[in-house]
This record gives sequence, C-alpha cells and structure tokens, in this order.
Amino acid sequence: MKLIDFNQDEQFNYLRQLMGAEKLGSFELFDPQLHISWQDRQLLSKQWLGINGNKLHSVNDSLFYKNSPVIAKVDHILHFALCDELKKNITNGLLTHADITTNTRLINSESNCPFCLHAVSYEGFDVYRHRHQQYNDKIIKDFQLSRYILSKSSVFKA
Repeated sequence: MKLIDFNQDEQFNYLRQLMGAEKLGSFELFDPQLHISWQDRQLLSKQWLGINGNKLHSVNDSLFYKNSPVIAKVDHILHFALCDELKKNITNGLLTHADITTNTRLINSESNCPFCLHAVSYEGFDVYRHRHQQYNDKIIKDFQLSRYILSKSSVFKA
C-alpha cells in the first residue's frame, strides 16, 4: 500500500496556503483573543468578572464572552442573551463595563432583563406587545433564570 506524500500534494499545499499555515502541523491551540483562559474560567465559576461590555456576543440565543456562555450584570439587571438593550448600548458606546459569571448562585437577588426573554422567545413573551401585559407580567414573575440557564448549558455552575 502506497501512502500519499502530503508535502507533494498540490491541493493540500493550496489549502495550507489559504489557511496561512507556514509549516505542516502549524496551528494555534489557544488564542487569548478567542478563548477564555483556565484562570478566567475558574474565576467565572466562583465570582463576577469585570470585562469591556463590547466583548459580549451571541451564539444560538445565548450570551457569550469569547468561547463561553455567560450571564452578564449591567446596572443591576441580569442579561443572558444579546438583547435589543445590550445591542443598543454597545452600538452607542454606552456599554463600557459588564460583570459576567457562570455561577448561578450569584444571580438570585438581581432583576432579569425582559428584553432577553423577548430575544429568546421565552414562552411567547413579547416585550413590545403591550396588549398582553398581564401575560408578560406573569412570565416575568415566574421566570427563574438559574433554572433556565442550567437547562441550556453545562458550563454554568449551581
């Protein structure tokens, strides 16, 4: 059986060139701009970590910092999605600081953002539809962020 010499393969070398790989097997395992360090992950699981608010982004309706889902606290309001309020503040340069965590025990005393409920379409919640205010009030009253978050991801700690 003859094995392919990938050093001589034209398609392989073309793909390697497109990727910017200088040498064979050249890749970056950890990029601090894209990945949370082990130390930060440990801090997030125990306490609030202050970050620049424009570093938050959305993946599948969840709020992320780098490569990890997080809960953000901005002005004593908890955010778990990249909602319209966060987007507006980021766009206008007003979100210069946010505290983030993955520890659900830290979130009990804070208010939940209704715009986040709207962003994830939680049980038909619509923050802009005032005709259903009684329904929306019941959703907000009964909503438990810790239970919702724990059902979405194993990253969060109870």
